[in-house]
Amino acid sequence: MATRPVETGPTGERVAANIAKIRRQRGWDQRKLADRMTEVGRPMRASVISKIEKGDRRVDVDDLVALARALKVSPVTLMLPGRDEREPVPLLPGETVSWQGAWRWMHASAPPPEDVREDDFIGLLNWLAENRPYLSEGEFRRQHPGVHEKAADQFMDTDTREEEEGEEDGPGS
Repeated sequence: MATRPVETGPTGERVAANIAKIRRQRGWDQRKLADRMTEVGRPMRASVISKIEKGDRRVDVDDLVALARALKVSPVTLMLPGRDEREPVPLLPGETVSWQGAWRWMHASAPPPEDVREDDFIGLLNWLAENRPYLSEGEFRRQHPGVHEKAADQFMDTDTREEEEGEEDGPGS
């Protein structure tokens, strides 16, 4: 039984293009990047780098991390368009977000709009806490001023509504 090859999506295509672009910006040939890959502990031949850049070989997550280390950038830098390309970003087939929205999501600064409503401060607080576990509560409050208070207000509004609804259904109603 033949297996169907997994197609490379828009993010995979962008990774391949960004590897070539950043490598060239460094003034490196594919051999130099291959040497850097060996230095970071994930040996890769120049011919493999060539296949990646042409889109003939997919990059797995371990390759992505090693390539980012070798190129001295973050993995996100390989996955997203740079400052010079501020067009909407296709994340998946059929899903496009703004350039800033993509960067904010990848840096866990903000969820995609479809994931949390703009006025759902409890949802936003939960999303941020789950996606930024490295922040202390103080750092979180400094970086996201007002979110705790708005979430607390929203929680209190929800709690108060539930209490009021409970009173209507309680004894003597």
